[in-house]
Amino acid sequence: MCKARVLFCLLWTLLAAPSLTRGGTLEPKDFPEAEKKLADSVDPWGLAFSDQMSRFQSYFATATPPDFVAGFAPNLVKVFPNKYWFRGEVVSPEASREMKPLWGVTGSTVSFQVAVLPRTGASDAAYTVRVHAEGAGPATVWREESVDTGPARYPRMESQWWPDPLLRTDRCELAGVAAGVFLCEVPIPRDFKGKRLVCSVEVAKADGAKAVFQVPVEVVSLAIEPKQFPLVAWFSKETLSEEKFRAMCATALSNHLQPFVSGELAARWKPDAPAAFEDLVQFLTKNGQTLFDLPASPDPKLYEFLKQKGWLAKFVTYSVTDEPPEDLFVKTCIPYAKGMREKMPGLRVFLATEAHARLAEGTDIMMTDLSNARYDPRSFVCPPGVELWHYYCHLPINWQMRAPLVRAPNMQIDNDALEHRLALWMSWHYGAKAVLIWSGNREWPGLGKDFWASRQLPTKENAGYPYGGTHHGNGFLVYPPREPGGEVLPSLRLKILRDGMEDIAIFEAIKRKYGKTGEAWIAPVPDVFQHPHYYDQLPETLLNKRAMILQKVRQAE
Repeated sequence: MCKARVLFCLLWTLLAAPSLTRGGTLEPKDFPEAEKKLADSVDPWGLAFSDQMSRFQSYFATATPPDFVAGFAPNLVKVFPNKYWFRGEVVSPEASREMKPLWGVTGSTVSFQVAVLPRTGASDAAYTVRVHAEGAGPATVWREESVDTGPARYPRMESQWWPDPLLRTDRCELAGVAAGVFLCEVPIPRDFKGKRLVCSVEVAKADGAKAVFQVPVEVVSLAIEPKQFPLVAWFSKETLSEEKFRAMCATALSNHLQPFVSGELAARWKPDAPAAFEDLVQFLTKNGQTLFDLPASPDPKLYEFLKQKGWLAKFVTYSVTDEPPEDLFVKTCIPYAKGMREKMPGLRVFLATEAHARLAEGTDIMMTDLSNARYDPRSFVCPPGVELWHYYCHLPINWQMRAPLVRAPNMQIDNDALEHRLALWMSWHYGAKAVLIWSGNREWPGLGKDFWASRQLPTKENAGYPYGGTHHGNGFLVYPPREPGGEVLPSLRLKILRDGMEDIAIFEAIKRKYGKTGEAWIAPVPDVFQHPHYYDQLPETLLNKRAMILQKVRQAE
């Protein structure tokens, strides 16, 4: 009798809510509570929830709907943590398929994203994601966490939650409307001899159900050197131990971001005992660093030490006035640069500044934003003796703009993924010799002690005068440890920048190997962008251009 009652109740549930189990059309009255809260909303693209629900239910429109499906997306989109917002390829359990091939080169990392999408009304459950590629290096799976940015103030797409921190785990627990999102990385060895490798992806629910698919990678043999085009950011030790500080620097460098740690170098410099200074420089060099910075007015004995070691060409020193208006540039920066050239010849001065009239007198390196009113990259020519770098800060001052800041690519958490990578393409194309992002971790203190509990970015509306505005993630590209003594965590933005740096290394390798013919292949204008404020906003445009370039190389082999 008891068993019969249980079977009756189960049958009644199936008949009373067929849309939840058979992939039919749901009405708002049938929605679970979490979905009811979204019923009259739109996603970041502006799509009504009713259409999101229709698309989502189509994934489960089978005689026996699965409890979840797996999603696949390229590495150039930000996948929001709402399962109804997912756009990409979808694979059901026990229905293996092969994705469109990705393209990679020897000595690079190929990456893609995997999403776990439980059906509407599914019970809370745990899932794992595993990746393996025969012939490649060990795959790494990162779970993407999202941060609460609060109300949007400047982005073109609005979401309260944006993906950015990466946790080294292949597991997630999902409930409600949450999607589990993972970044999967597969390194291609420098000595890889084949022309193709296949990444096998398995998404498994704790009860044993699995979705499996393959991601083929077409591999082209090229000798790339990603750190020859310096991407740098200022870092500080903060409260990290020496071990964790060095691990943070190694993490940045493994993703081709070179940490400028002038404060740490200055603290370790002792004329009579330079070992600590030298040890840190050698550690960073061993991990791939090619460029270092010093604070303004360095010790003359340090200058002599650098000359003796043959390191002078690898060091730069910042000027005395940051982002100076023209009067202060003349009053402070020109005398400082003159004194440095007299007393410490060969140690170059760098400065974030507008292109002032006497620019060459006041700095050896000019750093400028793409939106600067005095800098049109299509026509600007640096004065003789001045090197051009690009600078991404998002709130520079003492300048004017020739176009809205938000219409050029930038590095904020709530910028599109495409922007981070495209910014590097633009800087390289327009002749910048390096790119500086203002900070790798200096704004950690502003995150607050309870950041990992709330994952909420600072709620203060504006930066203090003379600065202004709200700038999500402007001061960090890595995240502080989740617990005392833990590891510094990379960000999704850092990984996208890594891909952009490898793109530039590919372009340079092609120029070296194929000359003018190769230069025609890699030209990004007009295919990808026209100028910094007018570019194709579809990620597939950049990815298809990159694939076409590598196809040309393969045909020429």
